[in-house]
Amino acid sequence: YCHVAFLLLFTYLLLCDFFPLYDIPFDTCGILHGLENVADLNNVTKTESNHNNETNIKTAAPYGLQKHGQPSIEEYILFVWVSTLLGEEFRQLLTQESPSIYKKLTTYLSAFWNKLDVLAILLFYVGFTLRFLPSGECFCAARIALSVDLTLWFIRSLDIFAAIRRLGPKLVMIGEMVNDLKSFMLMLTVFILGFGVCFHSLIYGTKVLSWHIPRDIINLAYWQMFGELNSLELFEKNYHANGYALFVLLVVYMTIVSVLLVNLLIAMLSYIFDRLHTNTDQIWKFQRYELICEYLSRPSLPPPLILLSLVWRLVLYTLLRCCRSHHLQEIYDQQTRQNTYKLKYNENCASVIEKAEDTYADDYFNHSKLSEQLSGEHEIDEEPINSPQEVVLKKIQILESQVRVIHEQVKATRDEQNQMLNYLDCIMEAIKTIGGTYIRMPKQRHLGADDSTPVSNPSSLQLHTTTATFDSTISSQPPLLFQLYSKSVYETF
Repeated sequence: YCHVAFLLLFTYLLLCDFFPLYDIPFDTCGILHGLENVADLNNVTKTESNHNNETNIKTAAPYGLQKHGQPSIEEYILFVWVSTLLGEEFRQLLTQESPSIYKKLTTYLSAFWNKLDVLAILLFYVGFTLRFLPSGECFCAARIALSVDLTLWFIRSLDIFAAIRRLGPKLVMIGEMVNDLKSFMLMLTVFILGFGVCFHSLIYGTKVLSWHIPRDIINLAYWQMFGELNSLELFEKNYHANGYALFVLLVVYMTIVSVLLVNLLIAMLSYIFDRLHTNTDQIWKFQRYELICEYLSRPSLPPPLILLSLVWRLVLYTLLRCCRSHHLQEIYDQQTRQNTYKLKYNENCASVIEKAEDTYADDYFNHSKLSEQLSGEHEIDEEPINSPQEVVLKKIQILESQVRVIHEQVKATRDEQNQMLNYLDCIMEAIKTIGGTYIRMPKQRHLGADDSTPVSNPSSLQLHTTTATFDSTISSQPPLLFQLYSKSVYETF
């Protein structure tokens, strides 16, 4: 509520009660003065005299540029108010739990809202100082500084929304979107400058160098992106070469910027929203926790009444330095350490926490294992390839790996066949030992990995020759030997 009152008072000052302290020209700052704000600008007073009737034209200054002897009371109130805010920022800086001043300053400036507070306070003091200088340009600069400062204070009020469940996560989304918008604006600046410089040179030709040229260039190119095609009127009836060049350039620029880049930005912001929208409840709880801790560490009274709390703390600190008192120490600790943290522990909570940790660890392990398995499976038709060349190369690599696997399988099969033939050789040697030297052995050729013309079905050939030569000696062999031989040959094959 106090911050809202501060914004309303600041707004009233800039809109209705900010006057120069010296006489300045009427056209200073380029402000548009309506007739209702002129006291009247051409205030004509007619006076009649006894000698002649004449018209005395008295030109008065506009209402906003009328001279005042001193600043308004609202300015002094705002000065005290901002000074109390400055004291609070110093208190936050000095109470940082860091060993050195540099560490404290780094920790303090790591928060975005602290940076915004420092910038807003500095701008206010700059504007408040410039308005006392006897110059029209300084008065305009003071108005600009205070206007930008009011904008920063309005943005600072967004921190209050962190306590609202629906609006708190949106602040995080805005911050993420702004980070992505920075890189997008760098890319957009290339197209704006590339088109704007060319467009400006074809329309206006050569001009005297001035600081207004960059503004004209950006003014031509930037607003085209939002559909403000006022530049068409500049060359609508220009049928010369530069007119056609401007037409082609505008078509290409609008296609790239309005169609491609704007939709790319929308897609980026939509992705950020979808990614953070699923965790809105957790984000809001963290924001609310940080906000509560911040306000517990602050004095109880809000600005500008916070000055009383700061003075009281300073008095307590001075008394503790002068005389050591346990009672004063307790009061000072109560003022400075309003937020305390306690760890409550019992066996039931510990068992619940351990079970939850085990469950989450198992889920994480299973999920990581499943993701590794899914990432390791590469199918030909399921690979997300971007170009046809990459598709063909990926398929060739997979086919080559499959061919290598088949080659290894064929090689293993050939080794098994050679091993089987060696086993049959041993059987035939045993038969020769038992049956004499009348068994004829065929010429065998083992299969190798690099044989170009392998023997077709050598096992069947060896079986045929073995059974043919065995007919000559079967009459002299006992039946048991014949049965053993037949069984061994059958089991071997």
